[in-house]
Amino acid sequence: MKKRPFVVSGLTLALALSACGGGNGGGADGEVAQELNIGYNAQPPTMDPLMTTAHATRVFSRVIFEPLLTLDADGEVQPVLAEDFEVSEDGLTITFHLREDVPFHDGSTVEAADVIASLERWKQLSTIGPAYFADAELDSPEEGVVTFTMPEPMYVAPELIADPAQMPHIMPEEVVEAAGEDGIQDYIGTGPYEFGTWETDQYIRMDRFEDYASPEGEPSGMAGEKTAHFEEMYFRFVDDDSTRLSGLQTGEYDVGIPIPWDNIQNAEDDPNIEVDLGEAGVGFAVFNKAEDLMGDINMRRAVIAAMETESTLLSAYGGEDYFTNNSALMPEDSPWHLPADAEFEDFHQNQHLDEAEQYLEEAGYDGEEIRILTTREYEDHYNAAVVLQQQLEEAGMNTDLVVTDWATVTERREDPSEFELTITSISNWPVVPATFHFFNSDWTGWTDSPEIAEAASAMTSAEDEESAISAMEGLQEAYSEYLPVAKFGDRTNASGVHVDFEGYDYITGMGEIFHHIRPAD
Repeated sequence: MKKRPFVVSGLTLALALSACGGGNGGGADGEVAQELNIGYNAQPPTMDPLMTTAHATRVFSRVIFEPLLTLDADGEVQPVLAEDFEVSEDGLTITFHLREDVPFHDGSTVEAADVIASLERWKQLSTIGPAYFADAELDSPEEGVVTFTMPEPMYVAPELIADPAQMPHIMPEEVVEAAGEDGIQDYIGTGPYEFGTWETDQYIRMDRFEDYASPEGEPSGMAGEKTAHFEEMYFRFVDDDSTRLSGLQTGEYDVGIPIPWDNIQNAEDDPNIEVDLGEAGVGFAVFNKAEDLMGDINMRRAVIAAMETESTLLSAYGGEDYFTNNSALMPEDSPWHLPADAEFEDFHQNQHLDEAEQYLEEAGYDGEEIRILTTREYEDHYNAAVVLQQQLEEAGMNTDLVVTDWATVTERREDPSEFELTITSISNWPVVPATFHFFNSDWTGWTDSPEIAEAASAMTSAEDEESAISAMEGLQEAYSEYLPVAKFGDRTNASGVHVDFEGYDYITGMGEIFHHIRPAD
Protein backbone atom coordinates (compact mmCIF):
# COMPACT_ATOMS: atom_id res chain seq x y z
CA MET A 1 0.00 0.00 0.00
CA LYS A 2 1.24 3.44 -0.90
CA LYS A 3 0.25 6.46 1.17
CA ARG A 4 0.61 9.94 -0.27
CA PRO A 5 1.89 12.86 1.84
CA PHE A 6 0.32 16.26 1.74
CA VAL A 7 1.75 18.28 -1.12
CA VAL A 8 3.50 21.39 0.19
CA SER A 9 2.39 24.22 -2.05
CA GLY A 10 5.07 26.45 -3.46
CA LEU A 11 3.15 29.56 -2.45
CA THR A 12 4.53 29.24 1.08
CA LEU A 13 8.00 29.60 -0.35
CA ALA A 14 9.45 32.50 -2.28
CA LEU A 15 7.45 32.63 -5.52
CA ALA A 16 9.59 32.28 -8.62
CA LEU A 17 8.66 34.93 -11.12
CA SER A 18 9.21 32.79 -14.19
CA ALA A 19 9.08 29.16 -15.23
CA CYS A 20 10.29 27.32 -18.30
CA GLY A 21 9.16 24.27 -20.20
CA GLY A 22 7.27 23.30 -23.29
CA GLY A 23 8.15 22.27 -26.77
CA ASN A 24 6.51 19.60 -28.87
CA GLY A 25 8.45 16.70 -27.38
CA GLY A 26 6.91 13.55 -25.98
CA GLY A 27 3.67 12.66 -27.68
CA ALA A 28 1.79 9.39 -27.81
CA ASP A 29 4.67 7.23 -29.02
CA GLY A 30 5.78 3.76 -28.03
CA GLU A 31 3.67 0.64 -27.67
CA VAL A 32 -0.06 1.32 -27.36
CA ALA A 33 -2.51 -1.07 -25.67
CA GLN A 34 -6.13 -1.40 -26.76
CA GLU A 35 -8.10 -0.19 -23.74
CA LEU A 36 -8.11 0.74 -20.08
CA ASN A 37 -11.20 0.20 -17.94
CA ILE A 38 -11.69 2.38 -14.88
CA GLY A 39 -14.53 1.51 -12.51
CA TYR A 40 -15.63 4.84 -11.01
CA ASN A 41 -18.32 5.44 -8.41
CA ALA A 42 -20.06 8.47 -9.89
CA GLN A 43 -21.20 9.84 -13.21
CA PRO A 44 -20.28 13.51 -13.78
CA PRO A 45 -23.15 15.98 -14.22
CA THR A 46 -21.32 17.44 -17.24
CA MET A 47 -17.95 17.27 -18.93
CA ASP A 48 -17.67 21.05 -19.05
CA PRO A 49 -15.20 21.81 -16.23
CA LEU A 50 -16.53 25.34 -15.67
CA MET A 51 -20.17 24.33 -15.20
CA THR A 52 -19.63 22.32 -12.01
CA THR A 53 -17.24 21.72 -9.14
CA ALA A 54 -17.99 17.96 -9.22
CA HIS A 55 -14.81 15.94 -8.72
CA ALA A 56 -15.65 13.43 -11.47
CA THR A 57 -15.88 16.21 -14.06
CA ARG A 58 -12.56 17.65 -12.93
CA VAL A 59 -10.54 14.44 -13.12
CA PHE A 60 -12.16 13.06 -16.30
CA SER A 61 -11.96 16.31 -18.25
CA ARG A 62 -8.26 16.90 -17.74
CA VAL A 63 -7.29 14.04 -20.02
CA ILE A 64 -9.10 16.08 -22.72
CA PHE A 65 -8.31 19.68 -21.79
CA GLU A 66 -5.07 21.40 -20.78
CA PRO A 67 -4.41 24.80 -19.12
CA LEU A 68 -1.65 27.35 -19.52
CA LEU A 69 -0.24 26.51 -16.08
CA THR A 70 -0.54 23.63 -13.68
CA LEU A 71 1.04 22.29 -10.49
CA ASP A 72 3.64 19.57 -10.27
CA ALA A 73 3.74 16.93 -7.52
CA ASP A 74 5.55 19.38 -5.22
CA GLY A 75 2.91 22.06 -5.63
CA GLU A 76 5.12 24.25 -7.85
CA VAL A 77 3.64 26.16 -10.78
CA GLN A 78 4.72 24.76 -14.15
CA PRO A 79 3.78 25.69 -17.74
CA VAL A 80 1.69 23.41 -19.96
CA LEU A 81 0.35 25.23 -23.03
CA ALA A 82 2.58 28.14 -22.13
CA GLU A 83 6.22 27.77 -23.16
CA ASP A 84 7.05 29.98 -20.21
CA PHE A 85 5.57 32.85 -18.21
CA GLU A 86 6.82 35.84 -16.27
CA VAL A 87 5.45 38.30 -13.75
CA SER A 88 6.26 41.98 -14.19
CA GLU A 89 8.33 43.82 -11.57
CA ASP A 90 5.27 45.72 -10.34
CA GLY A 91 3.39 42.42 -9.92
CA LEU A 92 0.50 43.55 -12.11
CA THR A 93 1.03 41.66 -15.36
CA ILE A 94 1.62 38.00 -16.13
CA THR A 95 2.94 37.41 -19.64
CA PHE A 96 2.44 33.99 -21.22
CA HIS A 97 4.53 32.89 -24.20
CA LEU A 98 2.53 30.15 -25.90
CA ARG A 99 4.00 26.95 -27.24
CA GLU A 100 3.97 26.85 -31.03
CA ASP A 101 1.97 24.48 -33.25
CA VAL A 102 -0.02 22.78 -30.50
CA PRO A 103 -3.04 21.11 -32.15
CA PHE A 104 -6.59 20.95 -30.85
CA HIS A 105 -8.50 17.72 -31.33
CA ASP A 106 -10.36 19.28 -34.29
CA GLY A 107 -7.09 19.88 -36.18
CA SER A 108 -6.84 23.62 -35.55
CA THR A 109 -3.86 25.13 -33.72
CA VAL A 110 -3.85 26.94 -30.38
CA GLU A 111 -3.70 30.70 -30.95
CA ALA A 112 -3.81 33.70 -28.64
CA ALA A 113 -7.49 34.29 -29.49
CA ASP A 114 -8.37 30.81 -28.17
CA VAL A 115 -6.48 31.45 -24.94
CA ILE A 116 -8.12 34.84 -24.40
CA ALA A 117 -11.62 33.48 -25.08
CA SER A 118 -11.05 30.56 -22.70
CA LEU A 119 -9.65 32.79 -19.94
CA GLU A 120 -12.51 35.27 -20.30
CA ARG A 121 -14.98 32.42 -19.84
CA TRP A 122 -13.01 31.16 -16.84
CA LYS A 123 -13.10 34.67 -15.34
CA GLN A 124 -16.89 34.63 -15.56
CA LEU A 125 -17.83 31.06 -14.59
CA SER A 126 -15.22 29.48 -12.34
CA THR A 127 -15.22 29.79 -8.58
CA ILE A 128 -11.84 31.57 -8.64
CA GLY A 129 -12.15 33.80 -11.71
CA PRO A 130 -15.03 36.11 -10.69
CA ALA A 131 -13.79 36.36 -7.11
CA TYR A 132 -10.20 37.34 -7.82
CA PHE A 133 -9.79 38.25 -11.48
CA ALA A 134 -13.04 39.97 -12.42
CA ASP A 135 -11.25 43.24 -13.28
CA ALA A 136 -8.18 41.67 -14.89
CA GLU A 137 -7.61 42.51 -18.54
CA LEU A 138 -6.46 40.12 -21.26
CA ASP A 139 -4.55 41.15 -24.35
CA SER A 140 -2.26 39.77 -27.04
CA PRO A 141 0.43 42.37 -27.81
CA GLU A 142 2.04 40.09 -30.41
CA GLU A 143 1.54 36.70 -32.01
CA GLY A 144 1.95 33.84 -29.52
CA VAL A 145 1.87 36.13 -26.46
CA VAL A 146 -1.00 36.69 -24.02
CA THR A 147 -0.90 39.19 -21.15
CA PHE A 148 -3.03 39.04 -18.01
CA THR A 149 -3.06 42.42 -16.24
CA MET A 150 -4.52 42.88 -12.76
CA PRO A 151 -5.54 46.16 -11.10
CA GLU A 152 -3.40 45.33 -8.04
CA PRO A 153 -0.47 42.99 -7.39
CA MET A 154 -1.45 39.50 -6.26
CA TYR A 155 1.23 37.35 -4.65
CA VAL A 156 -0.65 34.10 -5.36
CA ALA A 157 -1.97 34.91 -8.87
CA PRO A 158 0.02 32.21 -10.75
CA GLU A 159 -1.03 29.63 -8.15
CA LEU A 160 -4.68 30.59 -8.52
CA ILE A 161 -4.48 30.29 -12.32
CA ALA A 162 -2.86 26.86 -11.90
CA ASP A 163 -5.31 25.66 -9.22
CA PRO A 164 -6.49 22.20 -10.36
CA ALA A 165 -10.01 22.65 -8.96
CA GLN A 166 -11.34 24.61 -11.96
CA MET A 167 -8.36 25.38 -14.14
CA PRO A 168 -8.82 27.66 -17.17
CA HIS A 169 -8.82 24.84 -19.70
CA ILE A 170 -8.00 26.13 -23.18
CA MET A 171 -10.54 25.46 -25.94
CA PRO A 172 -11.01 26.77 -29.49
CA GLU A 173 -12.52 30.24 -29.59
CA GLU A 174 -15.43 28.90 -31.67
CA VAL A 175 -16.30 26.35 -28.95
CA VAL A 176 -16.32 29.07 -26.29
CA GLU A 177 -18.49 31.37 -28.40
CA ALA A 178 -21.00 28.59 -29.08
CA ALA A 179 -21.40 27.71 -25.40
CA GLY A 180 -24.88 28.27 -23.98
CA GLU A 181 -26.32 28.29 -20.48
CA ASP A 182 -25.79 24.52 -20.24
CA GLY A 183 -22.11 24.76 -21.17
CA ILE A 184 -19.97 23.93 -24.16
CA GLN A 185 -21.39 21.76 -26.94
CA ASP A 186 -18.12 20.21 -28.13
CA TYR A 187 -15.44 18.83 -25.83
CA ILE A 188 -12.38 19.87 -27.83
CA GLY A 189 -9.06 20.34 -26.09
CA THR A 190 -5.38 19.63 -26.58
CA GLY A 191 -4.95 16.69 -24.18
CA PRO A 192 -3.58 13.19 -24.81
CA TYR A 193 -7.09 11.79 -25.17
CA GLU A 194 -10.06 13.21 -27.04
CA PHE A 195 -13.71 12.82 -26.13
CA GLY A 196 -15.24 9.72 -27.70
CA THR A 197 -18.76 8.97 -26.53
CA TRP A 198 -20.95 9.15 -23.43
CA GLU A 199 -23.41 6.34 -22.78
CA THR A 200 -25.57 7.70 -19.96
CA ASP A 201 -25.35 5.66 -16.74
CA GLN A 202 -22.83 3.31 -18.38
CA TYR A 203 -19.53 4.89 -19.39
CA ILE A 204 -17.58 7.70 -21.02
CA ARG A 205 -15.03 6.62 -23.60
CA MET A 206 -11.91 8.67 -24.37
CA ASP A 207 -9.89 8.02 -27.54
CA ARG A 208 -6.14 8.38 -28.01
CA PHE A 209 -5.26 11.66 -29.75
CA GLU A 210 -2.84 10.66 -32.50
CA ASP A 211 -1.41 14.17 -32.95
CA TYR A 212 -0.94 15.01 -29.28
CA ALA A 213 1.87 17.51 -28.62
CA SER A 214 3.13 16.97 -25.09
CA PRO A 215 4.92 19.52 -22.93
CA GLU A 216 8.46 18.51 -22.05
CA GLY A 217 9.89 17.63 -18.67
CA GLU A 218 9.84 14.78 -16.20
CA PRO A 219 6.23 13.72 -15.45
CA SER A 220 5.24 15.16 -12.07
CA GLY A 221 1.67 15.60 -10.94
CA MET A 222 -0.17 17.33 -13.78
CA ALA A 223 3.08 18.73 -15.21
CA GLY A 224 5.68 17.35 -17.58
CA GLU A 225 5.48 14.88 -20.42
CA LYS A 226 2.25 12.94 -21.05
CA THR A 227 1.72 9.91 -23.26
CA ALA A 228 -1.54 8.21 -24.23
CA HIS A 229 -0.78 4.52 -23.70
CA PHE A 230 -4.21 3.20 -24.75
CA GLU A 231 -6.33 3.45 -27.88
CA GLU A 232 -9.39 3.80 -25.65
CA MET A 233 -9.90 4.76 -22.01
CA TYR A 234 -13.26 3.88 -20.44
CA PHE A 235 -14.64 5.52 -17.31
CA ARG A 236 -17.35 3.05 -16.30
CA PHE A 237 -19.93 4.19 -13.77
CA VAL A 238 -20.23 1.65 -10.95
CA ASP A 239 -22.00 3.16 -7.98
CA ASP A 240 -22.22 -0.08 -5.97
CA ASP A 241 -19.09 -0.50 -3.84
CA SER A 242 -19.07 -4.30 -3.77
CA THR A 243 -19.60 -4.53 -7.54
CA ARG A 244 -16.74 -2.12 -8.16
CA LEU A 245 -14.36 -4.04 -5.89
CA SER A 246 -15.32 -7.46 -7.21
CA GLY A 247 -14.89 -6.17 -10.78
CA LEU A 248 -11.38 -5.05 -9.90
CA GLN A 249 -10.61 -8.45 -8.35
CA THR A 250 -11.86 -10.37 -11.40
CA GLY A 251 -10.10 -8.12 -13.91
CA GLU A 252 -13.27 -6.57 -15.33
CA TYR A 253 -11.83 -3.21 -14.23
CA ASP A 254 -8.16 -2.32 -14.34
CA VAL A 255 -8.61 0.51 -11.84
CA GLY A 256 -11.28 0.85 -9.15
CA ILE A 257 -12.06 4.20 -7.48
CA PRO A 258 -12.69 4.44 -4.64
CA ILE A 259 -12.11 1.27 -2.68
CA PRO A 260 -14.78 1.26 0.07
CA TRP A 261 -13.18 2.12 3.40
CA ASP A 262 -14.45 -1.05 5.08
CA ASN A 263 -13.01 -3.19 2.24
CA ILE A 264 -9.51 -1.68 2.07
CA GLN A 265 -7.99 -4.57 4.03
CA ASN A 266 -9.69 -7.05 1.70
CA ALA A 267 -8.15 -5.30 -1.31
CA GLU A 268 -4.72 -5.14 0.33
CA ASP A 269 -4.81 -8.92 0.89
CA ASP A 270 -5.39 -9.53 -2.83
CA PRO A 271 -2.00 -10.10 -4.55
CA ASN A 272 -3.41 -8.78 -7.83
CA ILE A 273 -4.34 -5.34 -6.44
CA GLU A 274 -2.15 -2.47 -5.34
CA VAL A 275 -3.95 -0.07 -2.99
CA ASP A 276 -3.04 3.62 -3.13
CA LEU A 277 -4.00 5.76 -0.10
CA GLY A 278 -3.98 9.53 -0.30
CA GLU A 279 -5.14 12.55 1.68
CA ALA A 280 -8.51 13.26 0.12
CA GLY A 281 -9.91 16.48 1.44
CA VAL A 282 -12.79 17.39 3.71
CA GLY A 283 -16.23 15.94 4.43
CA PHE A 284 -18.94 18.34 5.55
CA ALA A 285 -22.57 19.41 5.49
CA VAL A 286 -23.39 22.64 3.67
CA PHE A 287 -25.91 25.00 5.28
CA ASN A 288 -28.40 26.60 2.86
CA LYS A 289 -27.97 30.14 4.10
CA ALA A 290 -30.11 31.69 1.35
CA GLU A 291 -33.28 30.66 3.20
CA ASP A 292 -34.38 31.90 6.61
CA LEU A 293 -34.07 28.63 8.54
CA MET A 294 -30.34 27.95 8.12
CA GLY A 295 -29.70 31.59 7.36
CA ASP A 296 -30.07 32.07 11.13
CA ILE A 297 -26.67 31.69 12.81
CA ASN A 298 -28.33 30.18 15.86
CA MET A 299 -29.74 27.33 13.76
CA ARG A 300 -26.27 26.65 12.37
CA ARG A 301 -24.87 26.68 15.90
CA ALA A 302 -27.63 24.30 17.03
CA VAL A 303 -26.71 21.82 14.29
CA ILE A 304 -23.03 21.87 15.22
CA ALA A 305 -23.83 21.63 18.94
CA ALA A 306 -25.88 18.50 18.14
CA MET A 307 -23.00 16.88 16.24
CA GLU A 308 -20.48 14.38 17.58
CA THR A 309 -17.95 14.19 14.76
CA GLU A 310 -16.06 11.05 15.83
CA SER A 311 -19.20 8.94 15.32
CA THR A 312 -19.90 10.57 11.98
CA LEU A 313 -16.34 9.98 10.76
CA LEU A 314 -16.29 6.35 11.91
CA SER A 315 -19.54 5.68 10.09
CA ALA A 316 -18.36 7.41 6.93
CA TYR A 317 -14.80 6.10 6.77
CA GLY A 318 -14.78 2.88 8.76
CA GLY A 319 -11.61 3.21 10.79
CA GLU A 320 -9.37 5.72 12.51
CA ASP A 321 -6.60 5.16 9.97
CA TYR A 322 -8.74 6.77 7.28
CA PHE A 323 -9.69 10.12 8.82
CA THR A 324 -8.52 12.91 11.11
CA ASN A 325 -10.95 14.56 13.51
CA ASN A 326 -9.70 18.02 12.62
CA SER A 327 -11.76 21.16 13.23
CA ALA A 328 -9.31 23.54 11.57
CA LEU A 329 -9.76 24.66 7.99
CA MET A 330 -6.62 22.97 6.67
CA PRO A 331 -5.02 19.58 7.51
CA GLU A 332 -2.27 19.30 10.08
CA ASP A 333 0.55 18.75 7.58
CA SER A 334 -0.44 21.69 5.40
CA PRO A 335 1.74 24.81 5.49
CA TRP A 336 -1.52 26.74 5.92
CA HIS A 337 -2.61 24.79 9.01
CA LEU A 338 -3.50 26.77 12.12
CA PRO A 339 -4.91 24.78 15.07
CA ALA A 340 -8.52 25.50 15.86
CA ASP A 341 -9.28 27.43 19.03
CA ALA A 342 -9.72 24.92 21.87
CA GLU A 343 -13.21 26.15 22.76
CA PHE A 344 -14.33 25.97 19.13
CA GLU A 345 -12.81 22.50 18.74
CA ASP A 346 -14.76 21.18 21.73
CA PHE A 347 -17.98 22.82 20.51
CA HIS A 348 -17.43 21.45 17.02
CA GLN A 349 -16.40 17.88 17.85
CA ASN A 350 -18.50 16.97 20.89
CA GLN A 351 -22.24 16.82 21.32
CA HIS A 352 -23.71 19.58 23.49
CA LEU A 353 -27.46 18.93 23.62
CA ASP A 354 -28.21 21.61 26.24
CA GLU A 355 -26.52 24.23 24.09
CA ALA A 356 -28.32 22.93 21.00
CA GLU A 357 -31.65 23.35 22.80
CA GLN A 358 -30.72 26.91 23.78
CA TYR A 359 -29.73 27.84 20.22
CA LEU A 360 -32.95 26.35 18.83
CA GLU A 361 -34.93 28.49 21.27
CA GLU A 362 -32.99 31.61 20.30
CA ALA A 363 -33.66 30.83 16.62
CA GLY A 364 -37.39 30.46 17.28
CA TYR A 365 -37.33 26.93 15.85
CA ASP A 366 -40.84 25.46 15.72
CA GLY A 367 -40.34 22.01 14.26
CA GLU A 368 -39.74 23.08 10.66
CA GLU A 369 -38.53 20.23 8.49
CA ILE A 370 -34.79 20.07 7.85
CA ARG A 371 -34.13 18.27 4.56
CA ILE A 372 -30.71 16.60 4.34
CA LEU A 373 -29.85 16.06 0.67
CA THR A 374 -27.43 13.23 -0.11
CA THR A 375 -26.60 10.29 -2.40
CA ARG A 376 -25.54 6.65 -2.10
CA GLU A 377 -23.14 7.01 -5.04
CA TYR A 378 -20.71 8.40 -2.49
CA GLU A 379 -21.24 5.98 0.38
CA ASP A 380 -19.36 8.19 2.84
CA HIS A 381 -21.78 11.03 2.07
CA TYR A 382 -24.75 8.77 2.77
CA ASN A 383 -23.33 7.23 5.95
CA ALA A 384 -22.44 10.66 7.32
CA ALA A 385 -25.94 11.89 6.51
CA VAL A 386 -27.57 9.00 8.39
CA VAL A 387 -25.55 9.71 11.56
CA LEU A 388 -26.11 13.46 11.26
CA GLN A 389 -29.85 12.89 10.95
CA GLN A 390 -29.84 10.79 14.14
CA GLN A 391 -27.89 13.43 16.03
CA LEU A 392 -30.20 16.25 14.93
CA GLU A 393 -33.23 14.19 15.91
CA GLU A 394 -31.67 13.66 19.35
CA ALA A 395 -31.46 17.44 19.68
CA GLY A 396 -35.15 17.83 18.87
CA MET A 397 -34.98 18.74 15.20
CA ASN A 398 -37.42 17.43 12.60
CA THR A 399 -35.43 15.96 9.69
CA ASP A 400 -35.99 14.27 6.35
CA LEU A 401 -33.21 12.36 4.58
CA VAL A 402 -33.51 13.00 0.83
CA VAL A 403 -31.52 10.36 -1.08
CA THR A 404 -31.02 10.56 -4.84
CA ASP A 405 -28.35 10.08 -7.49
CA TRP A 406 -25.28 12.34 -7.51
CA ALA A 407 -26.20 14.19 -10.69
CA THR A 408 -29.56 15.12 -9.15
CA VAL A 409 -27.87 16.21 -5.93
CA THR A 410 -25.62 18.60 -7.87
CA GLU A 411 -28.68 19.96 -9.68
CA ARG A 412 -30.91 20.35 -6.63
CA ARG A 413 -28.24 21.92 -4.47
CA GLU A 414 -28.22 24.89 -6.84
CA ASP A 415 -31.83 25.66 -5.84
CA PRO A 416 -32.29 27.13 -2.32
CA SER A 417 -35.85 25.78 -2.16
CA GLU A 418 -34.68 22.16 -2.36
CA PHE A 419 -32.77 21.58 0.89
CA GLU A 420 -31.61 22.87 4.26
CA LEU A 421 -28.44 20.78 4.49
CA THR A 422 -26.57 18.86 1.80
CA ILE A 423 -23.72 16.43 2.37
CA THR A 424 -20.64 16.73 0.21
CA SER A 425 -16.88 16.75 0.29
CA ILE A 426 -14.00 18.60 -1.26
CA SER A 427 -11.73 15.93 -2.64
CA ASN A 428 -8.72 18.20 -2.79
CA TRP A 429 -7.75 21.06 -0.54
CA PRO A 430 -7.44 24.34 -2.39
CA VAL A 431 -4.06 25.77 -3.29
CA VAL A 432 -5.07 28.93 -1.43
CA PRO A 433 -7.53 28.46 1.50
CA ALA A 434 -9.42 31.61 0.56
CA THR A 435 -10.76 29.73 -2.48
CA PHE A 436 -12.67 27.05 -0.58
CA HIS A 437 -15.93 26.67 -2.52
CA PHE A 438 -18.04 27.26 0.57
CA PHE A 439 -16.65 30.78 0.98
CA ASN A 440 -18.07 31.77 -2.41
CA SER A 441 -21.39 33.63 -2.36
CA ASP A 442 -22.35 32.03 -5.70
CA TRP A 443 -21.67 28.43 -4.64
CA THR A 444 -24.07 26.03 -2.93
CA GLY A 445 -24.90 27.43 0.51
CA TRP A 446 -24.56 31.06 -0.60
CA THR A 447 -22.16 32.41 1.99
CA ASP A 448 -22.69 36.07 2.82
CA SER A 449 -20.05 37.18 5.32
CA PRO A 450 -18.18 40.49 5.01
CA GLU A 451 -15.62 39.18 7.52
CA ILE A 452 -14.86 36.10 5.42
CA ALA A 453 -14.72 38.20 2.25
CA GLU A 454 -12.33 40.68 3.88
CA ALA A 455 -10.00 37.95 5.18
CA ALA A 456 -10.05 36.15 1.83
CA SER A 457 -9.21 39.37 0.03
CA ALA A 458 -6.33 40.05 2.43
CA MET A 459 -4.94 36.60 1.74
CA THR A 460 -5.06 36.82 -2.06
CA SER A 461 -3.74 40.39 -2.13
CA ALA A 462 -0.89 39.65 0.29
CA GLU A 463 2.49 40.80 -0.97
CA ASP A 464 4.52 38.17 0.90
CA GLU A 465 4.27 34.96 2.87
CA GLU A 466 4.09 36.63 6.29
CA SER A 467 1.10 38.75 5.25
CA ALA A 468 -0.61 35.72 3.73
CA ILE A 469 -0.28 33.65 6.92
CA SER A 470 -1.57 36.58 8.99
CA ALA A 471 -4.61 36.75 6.71
CA MET A 472 -5.11 33.00 7.26
CA GLU A 473 -5.59 33.67 10.98
CA GLY A 474 -8.35 36.13 10.17
CA LEU A 475 -9.96 33.73 7.70
CA GLN A 476 -10.11 30.86 10.19
CA GLU A 477 -11.58 33.14 12.86
CA ALA A 478 -14.23 34.45 10.45
CA TYR A 479 -15.04 30.87 9.42
CA SER A 480 -15.57 29.75 13.03
CA GLU A 481 -17.84 32.73 13.73
CA TYR A 482 -19.99 32.48 10.59
CA LEU A 483 -20.10 28.66 10.17
CA PRO A 484 -20.75 28.32 6.42
CA VAL A 485 -20.56 24.53 6.75
CA ALA A 486 -20.57 21.85 9.44
CA LYS A 487 -17.24 20.11 8.96
CA PHE A 488 -16.96 16.44 9.90
CA GLY A 489 -13.19 16.09 9.50
CA ASP A 490 -10.40 15.30 7.05
CA ARG A 491 -10.36 12.03 5.14
CA THR A 492 -8.20 9.73 3.07
CA ASN A 493 -9.13 8.05 -0.20
CA ALA A 494 -8.21 4.57 -1.44
CA SER A 495 -7.79 3.58 -5.08
CA GLY A 496 -7.14 0.07 -6.39
CA VAL A 497 -5.00 -0.71 -9.44
CA HIS A 498 -4.49 -4.16 -10.94
CA VAL A 499 -0.84 -5.21 -10.83
CA ASP A 500 -0.80 -5.53 -14.64
CA PHE A 501 -0.80 -1.72 -14.80
CA GLU A 502 1.44 1.03 -13.48
CA GLY A 503 1.71 4.80 -13.62
CA TYR A 504 -1.54 5.65 -11.82
CA ASP A 505 -1.05 8.53 -9.43
CA TYR A 506 -3.01 10.24 -6.71
CA ILE A 507 -1.68 13.61 -5.61
CA THR A 508 -3.12 15.42 -2.61
CA GLY A 509 -4.61 18.66 -3.86
CA MET A 510 -5.07 17.25 -7.38
CA GLY A 511 -6.75 13.87 -7.00
CA GLU A 512 -6.59 10.99 -9.48
CA ILE A 513 -4.22 11.36 -12.42
CA PHE A 514 -5.02 8.94 -15.25
CA HIS A 515 -2.93 10.02 -18.21
CA HIS A 516 0.26 8.24 -17.07
CA ILE A 517 -1.36 4.79 -16.64
CA ARG A 518 0.25 2.11 -18.82
CA PRO A 519 0.67 -1.68 -18.95
CA ALA A 520 3.29 -2.82 -16.45
CA ASP A 521 6.67 -3.89 -17.82
